[in-house]
Parts: sequence; structure tokens; C-alpha cells
Amino acid sequence: MFKRFLAFLGALALPCLMAFPADAAEYNLKLQTYYSPTTATAAKFFADEVKKLTGGKVEIQVFTGGELVGSANILKSVRSGMIDIGHGMGHHFSERKSGLIESGLPMSWMSEQEATELYDKRGLGKLFAEQYDKLGVVYLGPVWAAPYNTLSKKPIRSLDDMRKMKVRVVGASAKMLTALGVSCVNMPPEDIYMALTTGQIDAVVYGCAAEYKETKYYEAAGWLNVTPLIDPITDTLIINKKLWKKFPEEIREAFRTAALETRTVYYDWAMGTSADVINEIFKDKTTTFDEADQKELTRAALTVWEEEAKKSPDAKQAVEILKAFAKEKGRL
Repeated sequence: MFKRFLAFLGALALPCLMAFPADAAEYNLKLQTYYSPTTATAAKFFADEVKKLTGGKVEIQVFTGGELVGSANILKSVRSGMIDIGHGMGHHFSERKSGLIESGLPMSWMSEQEATELYDKRGLGKLFAEQYDKLGVVYLGPVWAAPYNTLSKKPIRSLDDMRKMKVRVVGASAKMLTALGVSCVNMPPEDIYMALTTGQIDAVVYGCAAEYKETKYYEAAGWLNVTPLIDPITDTLIINKKLWKKFPEEIREAFRTAALETRTVYYDWAMGTSADVINEIFKDKTTTFDEADQKELTRAALTVWEEEAKKSPDAKQAVEILKAFAKEKGRL
């Protein structure tokens, strides 16, 4: 009888144990990224790393593009606490006067190594962190996205070839190419495929080879110019400042470590996959701009940089860093 009573007590206790597991997270947070469910690799990796590094004390639920807020409102929402962590782009945020510089002005850095040097050793990361702090959030650091390569229906071996085409390109890169006499067309990504197939455009600047395969744009345009207009495009990770101040130091350190490890995740995938895609789809169909054209691109880009520099003191400071770096590299 007593044994049956103990068994009965055990049966009652089991649901309680299931409802309150011993390793329940101390912090349940929301992260919004602007990427789609199929491309939110970096955000998901970051969430997993934070959970691992905190021993399960922090659980982060990842929401993909537009699920909670629009991309342009990620900064506002992190600041207000509507979401805890944001994975966005500086130029999405109207509050960020140097946001376009943060995301990557055309020809400002031309490899992951150059971007790392500019952010970590030349002061860009510190400068952007100070600006985000003034806007009420904590900057966890950059996340490298992918290079901006040009996909086209005919080979682009020179700027003169490009000047004969209508190119879908947006933002600062469009300003640079327009200044060089290239006919630029602005359209959302969902319209690109049809525009290529119908001849509305002849080329597109959207991402790297891996992304051109994923979007199937390569079906309508089979040539790839691998000289990047910017490499890499740069995202940002930010977290609510009030929440950050509540964290013990070991939790903060886990976030810093996870952010640093996340920095190259998407870029490594993009570059590794692109190498395979080039061999598979663009074999013998890749081109580059020569050194003279690259210098012409950089000179045209400089006018865009100067325009951005006028927006704020921090933007001017960032552009001065870029100009000094470009001169060291022999591009100016």
C-alpha cells in the first residue's frame, strides 16, 4: 500500500518537473533579423552560440525579415525594448547619419581582411559603437554579408561594356555608376528575374555567385564580373541598452564572443559556396575590371564618399579614415 502511495506521489511530481526543467533559461530574448527564413544563417548561429556559451541561461528566439517589425524599424524597436536584439544594416536606419558608410560605401574596402582592418584597427568599429550608444542601444559589432558582384547577360570586361547596358543597382553604388555614365535602374529584388528575362535590364548588382544561384537570376544572365563594388556588404548586431546593463559580466562576455564568432559565418558560406558555383555555373564566364577601371571606379566613388561626409561629424571622420586607407592602397 505504501509503495503504491509513493508511486502516486511520483506521478503527481512528474508533470511539475516537466513544467519547470532544471536548465530553464534565465533570459528569454527576441532577435529580429532582416534576412529571410532561408538565409538567416548568421542570426541563427548567433542565437545558438549565445545559448551554448551561457550554458543555456540565455535563450534567443530568432524572427526573420518582417515577422515582428520592418527592417527600417529594427533600431527603434531595439531601443524601445519591443525586441531585444537586432540584426540589420546601418543604412536601413534613418537615425544613423553614417549608416551608409557602416554598411559599405562603394570601393571603400575590397576584401574581408580590409574590412576587418578598417573596423578593428583603423577606428570604424569604435566610431560606430559610439553613435549607436547615443541612439540608446549597444553595438555588438559588424557581421560580414557578401561582396557586390555584377551579373550580366553579356560579358562586362570594362566600364565601356557596362555603359552600354541598363543595370539594376541601388544606393551608393548606383550613384557611383551613374556618375560614370552607366544607366542605372532601381527596382525591388522580386522584380529582377522578370526584368532580366524580358530585357528590361541587362545586368544586376545584388550579391555574390552563391546568391545569384539561390535567386535563379543566373538562368537569365550567365556572366559574372567578380571585381566587387564593395566586399563585403556589412550588417550590424545591436542589443537593448537597459537589458545589457542588467546582464552580469559573464553574460556580456558570452554575447561579445558570440558576436565575434558570428562575424564571418554568412560570408564564409557565401564565399565557399560561390567558389563552387563559379566552377559549376560560371565556368569560363567570369570577368574582371582592369586596374585602370578600378581606379576610375574609386575616383567616382570618392564623390559619393564626400557627399556622405557632409551628413554629420562622425560621417566626416569615417570618410577621412576611408580616404587615408585608399591612398595607402594606391587607389587614390
